[in-house]
Amino acid sequence: MSATPSSSGFSQIISHPQYFIPSGDTQFLAQNVLFKVHRYFFERESTSFRTIFSDSSDNTKPYTLDYFEYEDQPPEKWLVILRLATRWGFRKVRKLVIRQLEKLDLQPIDKIKIYSDFKIDAQLLIPSYSTLAKSPTLPPLSEAAKLDIETILRLTMVRERALQKAAEDGCRSPTSASAGDEDVKRFICEIFDLPKVISASTTEPSQTAAGGSTDGVGDTTGSSVPTLQNPTPGGRKKNANGTSNTHANGKKTPI
Repeated sequence: MSATPSSSGFSQIISHPQYFIPSGDTQFLAQNVLFKVHRYFFERESTSFRTIFSDSSDNTKPYTLDYFEYEDQPPEKWLVILRLATRWGFRKVRKLVIRQLEKLDLQPIDKIKIYSDFKIDAQLLIPSYSTLAKSPTLPPLSEAAKLDIETILRLTMVRERALQKAAEDGCRSPTSASAGDEDVKRFICEIFDLPKVISASTTEPSQTAAGGSTDGVGDTTGSSVPTLQNPTPGGRKKNANGTSNTHANGKKTPI
């Protein structure tokens, strides 16, 4: 999206063609692009935005996103969303992005780098670790430089264990690629200190690629994808029995 310079030399502010919603009650300005959306969803999904909105006394001025490069986004749009969701505390959006990343054909080293940087469940990296450990050749230095030294050393240990296992099993010309897949996965879990799992796609929080807990992002089942629906003013919430919530004075409970 390009801006039309004004006569004063500044870029003219233009409304986003899709996300300038007339009924919206909050505005964001990213460079020269103005967004108008419903703050309800931001407050519902993000503790950071709840704090920002509660500290603001003027709702008529747009919130300026100074660090958001709207026009020059990289091709990896999901990574942009992941970065913003992580920064602003959108945990459900973060889970959604991780599910999408799992569908992409990322190169093993790139995936390890991304998941480590964003502290995503390290069990999801078992296939990538396995691919590198069983590769007949080492990655080029330009690629290996993306990984930290600890990860490189651990992968080297996995390759050595796999080579040793292949030799013990009677392989005449053993390499790390000669070891069985399950053996390699077992070595990875032991050396990277990961829980032993049947599948790398876990639904329980576990250790992240950079250590620590996943704060729930390991749930990649899709059961908690937020459904964005416009709040209905004066609408009623129904209980499990199908009745509507009311106050003691009989007034409807707003959503």
